[in-house]
Amino acid sequence: MWKAFHHPDISLPIVRRRIGMELLDMLTFLGDVATRRAWVFIQNRSRPNPRAFNQAVGRLSKQGLIIQSQGLNTPSLKISEEGLALMETYLRPDKCWNKKWNGIWYILMYDVPEADRPYRNVLRQFLKHQRMGCFQKSVWITPHDIRPQYADLEKAAAIEVFACLFEAKTVLGMPSEKIVSESWDFDRLFEVQKRFCEVYEENLDLLQQPALPSMENLMRLAAEEMDAFRSAFILDPLLPDALLPRDYKGKDAYDLHLKITNQIRRSLSSANPD
Repeated sequence: MWKAFHHPDISLPIVRRRIGMELLDMLTFLGDVATRRAWVFIQNRSRPNPRAFNQAVGRLSKQGLIIQSQGLNTPSLKISEEGLALMETYLRPDKCWNKKWNGIWYILMYDVPEADRPYRNVLRQFLKHQRMGCFQKSVWITPHDIRPQYADLEKAAAIEVFACLFEAKTVLGMPSEKIVSESWDFDRLFEVQKRFCEVYEENLDLLQQPALPSMENLMRLAAEEMDAFRSAFILDPLLPDALLPRDYKGKDAYDLHLKITNQIRRSLSSANPD
């Protein structure tokens, strides 16, 4: 029924983190109306490995999900403030876009010897997770103030042995647009977010047809849309608005995501289980 999201550079099963986080994401967007339906639907998706599902649910308390048993294997679920804080980066990209940029770049330069390659590899992954851009091979950059993260790395990982963090108002005299294009692959990001918009504009049209989809189909769309939404933003540095390229599609993708989840929420309120 629904059009499937596909992009040659994105594998949704890889992008999807864990069954438990899928439940958490869906509850966040679909609200209490979907609590039981999301629980049953995702539990079915996790078969034939219920143990993995139960372990994932057990880890949710660390991710900010409060679980209270109320019988019939259908717990009451609520998201704590800590959970919202953990998720808001990709769930609320508008918060990043709306931050005023003070014109300062934070530049991390490191020189980790070959003998310490595992340290270097993990450090690189951490910098990617912080959505920093690779300006040059061992030079990473961001407009966000990462001094708190760097201080933690000094205390816990002795990063000062290999690296230095700089503040700069200019990088080789380049305009900001050039720095952005050199540090992040916005061409690839444009293609993924454009594809997301194409697929889910069609699915939104289908969702708004008079014939109401079944609960099973609605929950399947919700799960697949969440995977696709995450894939559309996993490579996005979420820069302040002043630094975004003119052809940036992230805002269109986020607006569409809100529209389709709101429509799913309304449809779920009216749908009957299969």
